[in-house]
Amino acid sequence: MDAIILKVEGNTMKDEPALPILLGYHVEVELVDSAGEIERREFTIVAEKQADFRAGLLGENSPLGRALLGRRDGEVIPYTVGDLREVRILAVTKVTGPISGESAEKRRATVQEAANQSEIISQLIFATARGSKWGEYDVDVDKLLNSAQDHEDDQNEQTPEGNG
Repeated sequence: MDAIILKVEGNTMKDEPALPILLGYHVEVELVDSAGEIERREFTIVAEKQADFRAGLLGENSPLGRALLGRRDGEVIPYTVGDLREVRILAVTKVTGPISGESAEKRRATVQEAANQSEIISQLIFATARGSKWGEYDVDVDKLLNSAQDHEDDQNEQTPEGNG
């Protein structure tokens, strides 16, 4: 039989032991800066390859992720990174369903697309340089675009769904 944990305003009840923050747990925190300003954030602690800060997926190896791991709700952690001075842990809950890495995959695809575009631009700039000691240089943009698509297809085949 599963234990039932009641929640009251984001904190577990006093008779329940506080959960330590582990990989796959959801955390509500307050980030306090040097001016005393407070920013409330929620994160799920995930493996680095799933991390996407904007989507609320905090990598376990990030400075904040490392500072939070093993801590419990109610703790106040000194955290002097950038303008921050401390982190207040408000609530810790275990995530019961799968954590989507879709945001991280989209980010990686966007980065790869930017790298491909950068390569095309670099080659176009090189090709237009007059008086180059290498002489004429023709850029095969179609070949570069196909190469980029082949790389993207290879990446898609390497995902866990493709390895079934």
